[in-house]
Amino acid sequence: MRLADGLLALPALPVLVLLAALDPATVGLPRGGATADVARIVAILTLFGWVGVARLSRAAALTVLSRDHVRAARALGVSEGRLLRRHVVPALRAPVTVAASLAVAGAIIAESSTLSFLGLGIQPPAASWGNMLANAQDLVFSAPMAAVWPGLCIALAVAGAMLVADGLRERR
Repeated sequence: MRLADGLLALPALPVLVLLAALDPATVGLPRGGATADVARIVAILTLFGWVGVARLSRAAALTVLSRDHVRAARALGVSEGRLLRRHVVPALRAPVTVAASLAVAGAIIAESSTLSFLGLGIQPPAASWGNMLANAQDLVFSAPMAAVWPGLCIALAVAGAMLVADGLRERR
């Protein structure tokens, strides 16, 4: 959790932009290719995306472990593995799934409207909504739909991820 706290202390957006701007060859990674670009962006977004889910998981696990029925199970000599399987993991499924869905929405926004829009994300010829928005800047008056469709797709994808998270929260 100290690593998570350290990552939370860093301003995420400037660090994401800095990491995306680094040349992969300088750190020994292969350069070029759509697959390498996508893998690099996924790795950069994952670097900060897991922190919120991890903190939420820890808080929920500590809450479950402090309940009376878990204390009673410990007093009866139930092993830690069984406690985790029978009590903690089932209690973590709903909040972790919701947090992961919200993290997906955040990753879509970060990639499309920040990294790719600035030219630091997935590079052409690979398609990215952020690249499409960046390329549509010059055409905003002559062909406004070139900006509307990628923006609408981003909005629908984020809204879909949020609706999945909300549905999972309601189902809980």
